[in-house]
Amino acid sequence: MNVRFKIFPIFVTTLCALALPGIVAAQLPRGAGEAPNQSKVFQSNASKQVDKLVGADFRRLKLVPPAKTTDEQFVRRTYLGLAGRIPTYDEAIGFVSDTNPEKRAVLVDTLLDSDAYTSSFFNWWADLLRATDSFAQTSGAPYIRWIKDSINNNKPYDQMVYELLTATGGGWEEGNGSVGYYVRDKGMPLDNMANTTRIFLGTRIECAQCHNHPFDDWKQKQFYELAAFTNGLKGANDGVASQVNDQDDKQPKEVRDIARMIRYAVYDFSIADAGKGTIKLPDDYQYRDGDPGEWIGAETIFGKKVKVSTRSAERKGSESREMFADWLTSPDNPRFTHVIANRLFKRVMGTGLFEPVDNFSNASQPSNPALMTYLVELMKSLDYDMKAFQRVLYNTYTYQLSANPEQVASYDPYHFNGRQLQRLSAEQVWDSLLVMDVADVDKRKKGDYGGNIYFNGRPVLVGKKSMNQLYDEVIALKSGDEFWAYARKLSDEIKGDKGGRGGGGDSMMMGGGGSDFGGKARASELQSPMPAGHFLRQFGQSSREVIEGASTESDVTQVLSILNGEVERNLVSNDGAYIFKQLEKGKTPEEKIKILFMSILTRSPDADEMAMMLEEVKANGSKGYKNIMSALICTSEFMFAM
Repeated sequence: MNVRFKIFPIFVTTLCALALPGIVAAQLPRGAGEAPNQSKVFQSNASKQVDKLVGADFRRLKLVPPAKTTDEQFVRRTYLGLAGRIPTYDEAIGFVSDTNPEKRAVLVDTLLDSDAYTSSFFNWWADLLRATDSFAQTSGAPYIRWIKDSINNNKPYDQMVYELLTATGGGWEEGNGSVGYYVRDKGMPLDNMANTTRIFLGTRIECAQCHNHPFDDWKQKQFYELAAFTNGLKGANDGVASQVNDQDDKQPKEVRDIARMIRYAVYDFSIADAGKGTIKLPDDYQYRDGDPGEWIGAETIFGKKVKVSTRSAERKGSESREMFADWLTSPDNPRFTHVIANRLFKRVMGTGLFEPVDNFSNASQPSNPALMTYLVELMKSLDYDMKAFQRVLYNTYTYQLSANPEQVASYDPYHFNGRQLQRLSAEQVWDSLLVMDVADVDKRKKGDYGGNIYFNGRPVLVGKKSMNQLYDEVIALKSGDEFWAYARKLSDEIKGDKGGRGGGGDSMMMGGGGSDFGGKARASELQSPMPAGHFLRQFGQSSREVIEGASTESDVTQVLSILNGEVERNLVSNDGAYIFKQLEKGKTPEEKIKILFMSILTRSPDADEMAMMLEEVKANGSKGYKNIMSALICTSEFMFAM
């Protein structure tokens, strides 16, 4: 009998229920006095309930489940998912040899509380929020730091989104990097609103920016009503900034250059108000529900409506962004919780319950409606704790099913039947190769996140003045004359500064990126994104120009980079690489080959593979181990998440 059918009764016993009562997540048992997001009992029961709902779908559709993952498969998959890299040899061996029956749950908890989790989750968020090291002609470092701090502190999702949408003040104020969300799209407020609805509501309304949506219900007027909530945002001290611009051509060039750096970093990297709540329809508006150039008030597009009339906005000003954020992040918003629950389900399981994840509509039908409803209620019960939500999913039996080799169309309703094979992301490839190159990769952290003042590509006044101090001093200036006096003084200080390091910009791993470690740092600690042509970009790292712009498509440059490019030069041919130190633990050729397999593929070789590799070592001596290493990295097994 086929082994897949042999395990079916076990799976039915574990997952399936003939009749499913209407279980609300908040009603699940928990420890006395514990909130759901703090209760392991609650989360364990939630994992079982997810399994029951998946199992019921299996029964209904007569799907045959794959086998349960082996320990080797589980540890590799879980490291890639939560840590963003493969496990080291020691991590893999430690897990496989552990006899604790709860070791899988222990591993999930360990990784969720690790620096590696922050690194991996940052890459995911950076693609969603298009976080870059520089934008609007200034450093994006505070924005990147805010995202990492939010992940590291396990900030609830609804709070995180609310802070992004209501961010006010200067980006260089301590802890205020969320201002970067609007500065990232400075001068493009309509595009920013289209991005907001797509990221957080899974709703593509951008077509309605120019005309009524041809395939959905959205009207052009509705788009502008939504955009009115965030319309009219200004930078801090706009009056002083205008005076500065008017006097620019009267200053010496070196002072003008300093002034531009200050303006970009202070005035441009700031938001000074809460939104007008009103907006003008475009001059070429052509529909009967409004007139060209007409002022209209803000109004939400679905759920419990929130409105700002033009009259009230004129009479008492507006806090329209706060109103918008309250509406968008409300548990009652019919899309807010659905979208993040589905995004995280896809992140853990490989495929969303509805696809595409950012094109949710009234007609969207999740592949498992009962499971989708349950996950929405679970997210609310957990108070939008993303770490707790992921813990529930990672501890399901469903997650532990082996990969299903049968590929499905990306956007067809896909009923979960084991993970689909997926090529590693660029960041996962990079970080997994780095694990073989250097020890303690997760401890290689970027330095000051841009706290130094940079001028002409080098840090200046290091230890004397930080960007935070510069922001405080500039924002206190009351006139253009005061600004220019400050710029001249700063120019003199920089000219007399002997303490700054020369150079600037990051070099690139295996060719550059991350000057603190000669480029050998995790993707999350390198320039975001890396320059075109870098290994990460070759393997599909997003340019961060569009939402989720990464690619896992293959091409010839990737093959060449592995066969005879950076991987060959800087890893396989690098005798100082960490993997070769690990190889010294092997006393026999068989032991060394097992170390290579466990370090690269997280498994031991079978008998045929061992015989083949022993022949290679016999024929080529120590060089044979490098050939084996190169061959294993080139396999699809290394490049794909199982």
